[in-house]
Amino acid sequence: MSILQNLPSIITAIGGLGVAAFGLVDSTKLFWGGANRIGFARIEEAVTALTPGAAARGLTQARIVDTLRANWYNGRDLASQQAIAKSLIKLGMNPGNAAALAEATGVDAATLQAVAAKIAAGTALSAGETDVYSRFDLILTALLDEVYQDCDQAYTNGTRMLAAVFAVVLAFVGGWVLKGGALIRYWWTKDMGEAVLAGLLAVPLAPIAKDLSSALVSAVNTMQLIRK
Repeated sequence: MSILQNLPSIITAIGGLGVAAFGLVDSTKLFWGGANRIGFARIEEAVTALTPGAAARGLTQARIVDTLRANWYNGRDLASQQAIAKSLIKLGMNPGNAAALAEATGVDAATLQAVAAKIAAGTALSAGETDVYSRFDLILTALLDEVYQDCDQAYTNGTRMLAAVFAVVLAFVGGWVLKGGALIRYWWTKDMGEAVLAGLLAVPLAPIAKDLSSALVSAVNTMQLIRK
């Protein structure tokens, strides 16, 4: 009965452990990007394929990737990141890399090369060229949207997994300290199992611990009033 009565406090404590674990995940960002690096590799791969060779107007491929990395690390909203990526890719398009971009997006290479040349010269596009350039823009938007959505999901899942590892380690160490620091007496015991379980529950409970605890308290109080 005591466990049931203390359940709201237990849930709050486990949720607090999850918050602490997420805090440790954030602290890794101080070291060469840490958790921020999760998911960006695929963005870099996709953008590298869409910016072959040296880009035009002073934008090198490395600068484009560095700009997108900075936006990703700083947590800019996905819509803005996609828009910036698309703008930089289009800005970097030139007659030398237009054929590779056409192959990546499935549009006519010769026409896209002509478009790149006319954009660089400031010449108006023909109706056919405008149509090809519009299709290139739509396909590029779709490609970037897919990449960014997948990478965002990978980042979310990756940080949760990392937080779960931190939570389990923290709970394990906490249980070990309560056991007096004797690892032999602690290893593979009920106390260790409870600590590991608390660590596993910490991450999913962290966002809802306060609301769940309050709901349980309200439910208990309601049942007590009904019994009276």
